[in-house]
Formats: sequence, structure tokens, C-alpha cells
Amino acid sequence: MQEKKKNNQIKAKNRKLKAEIEKLKLYVSLPGYEKRAIIEVYKRFASNSLSPIILTDENENILYANSAFCKLLDHPVEELIKKNLCQFTNRVEFSTYQVNTCLRKKGIAGMYKSILINKSGTEINVQLSASPAFNDDGKLICIMTICTDLTPFYSKGVITSQKSEKL
Repeated sequence: MQEKKKNNQIKAKNRKLKAEIEKLKLYVSLPGYEKRAIIEVYKRFASNSLSPIILTDENENILYANSAFCKLLDHPVEELIKKNLCQFTNRVEFSTYQVNTCLRKKGIAGMYKSILINKSGTEINVQLSASPAFNDDGKLICIMTICTDLTPFYSKGVITSQKSEKL
């Protein structure tokens, strides 16, 4: 009798586990799951970084900004997410971003100097290191960009040209 009860409990647990597996299969098959999963991995990495990091889409819209990036631009994260990078730089620099996004779409990572503009309108000289992330089908998921604030180097005269240049 005891053995029959254990078998029934095991069968009930198996049915429950099978139902959970089916739910997970359905969730994983939903459109955009792969993109959400990859972005979540990048977010977890970036959230622990002391370097300013953003994730953008193929149209230069910000998908994620870590706290260091928010601090660099003096904006809360809510003011950055879903905004376009054109709102945080000047026209000339934004055209450079667009050119670089075309390179990321081709799978080419890059590093270049640029200018970001913080909440008070102050220009911040930065070095950007950008890398694309693709899904298994070769579709661009996002671009992860790590920013380095070069302002201290400009103020000390170590770097003299403020013009955007490729490194």
C-alpha cells in the first residue's frame, strides 16, 4: 500500500514537471525570446561593471544603460531607455554613430573617440568601444558600447584634439 502511494506521488510530480516543461517550451518559442535572453545576459554583465556601458539597437535607440553610464550623463535610467543617442550628442557626432552602426551590422567591432552631452549640456569627451551581438541566424540583436571618459586627459593637456577620430 505504501509503495502504491509513493508511485502515485511520483506520477503526480512527473505530470507537474511535464506541464512546467511544456510551459517553458512555449515561452522559449515566443517571438523575441532569443533577443530578450541575449540582452538579459549583457545587462547582467554590464550592471556589475564600473565602466559606463550601454546597449543600443540598430537605430541607435538605447535598450539599456548601466548606473555608471547614467552617472556619466547625469540622467536617471528612465530618461535614457528608449531614447535615441542623437539626444545625447551633437549632429556631427551622431552621424559618426550611424556610420559605426553600419559597421556593427556587418559584424565589425570598433573603437573611436566621440562626444556625449550630459544633462547640463556639458560636452564629455569619450572613447567608445562598440561590439555587435548577433543571434544564431545572423540578425543583429544589440550593440554593446563601453565608454571611457577622456575629459581628465583633455583637461590635463594629455590629449589636445577634441575632434572625433577613429582609433
